[in-house]
Amino acid sequence: MIKPVEALKPFKVSMVVAPPQARFEAVVRESLEDALRILHDIGFDGVEISILDPPDPAELRGVTGKYGLEVPALSTGLNYIHYGLSLTSPDPARREKAVERLIEIGRLGEALGGAGVIIGLMRGRLSEGVGRDEAYRLLVENTRRVAEGCARYGVDVFFEPLNRYETELVNTVEEGLRLLEDVGADNLYLLLDTFHMNIEEPVIEDSIRAARGRIGHFHVADSNRLAPGMGHLDFASILHALWDTGYRRYLSAEIIVKPDLEAAARTTYNTLLRAMEGLGGPE
Repeated sequence: MIKPVEALKPFKVSMVVAPPQARFEAVVRESLEDALRILHDIGFDGVEISILDPPDPAELRGVTGKYGLEVPALSTGLNYIHYGLSLTSPDPARREKAVERLIEIGRLGEALGGAGVIIGLMRGRLSEGVGRDEAYRLLVENTRRVAEGCARYGVDVFFEPLNRYETELVNTVEEGLRLLEDVGADNLYLLLDTFHMNIEEPVIEDSIRAARGRIGHFHVADSNRLAPGMGHLDFASILHALWDTGYRRYLSAEIIVKPDLEAAARTTYNTLLRAMEGLGGPE
């Protein structure tokens, strides 16, 4: 279902915005309207919305449309942080609720023009009473159910390998590719994140190229999870590798916002524009 996007620059750029009450620091936590106004004024193309309780689709379309911003993806990890919902929970009721919530967010994605649904923290962690093999079995089974449910709404699912300090399940690109094969859903892709890859991948660019054709969404943050340009990652090299895979969709900044949103967003945007230089010519 993945389709290339048309853009004046090689990749479109978005940033993750969460509700102000979100208990997660690597996102924008301001009122949606204030955040969208700043992103629009800087030149961002879209906004990735971090969902806790799914909002009214018409209201969300109204505010994003007011600022001319697309919604490429919907983040879901707050449902794990706030409500303990995960696909591998030892509690069957919580597993079922996690599947239902992700499919519900898929329905919202349809209403927003096909925004993809992210599975990140909602895969869960190894818990007492659930061993690694059983947790992985549950992850495959329930990810397949989510993908099937989201396919009914015509939206994709983006599975994000996370670093070892956030989960013990699927930390690397290689493990993510294995999960995609085990699930076997046509609308399931990887979400690659430069912050997590900096911890887990020996060579970020090699891992990006290894995922060619399986990348559905791409998160950017620098080595310290601050805005691109505020750490030591070589974004020109990373984006050239990403371009080589044929990926033509969004770069979405999931960052710790310092010193403030306007400064962090401007640094992100300018760093990524410089890193895109030399891309976008005839193919």
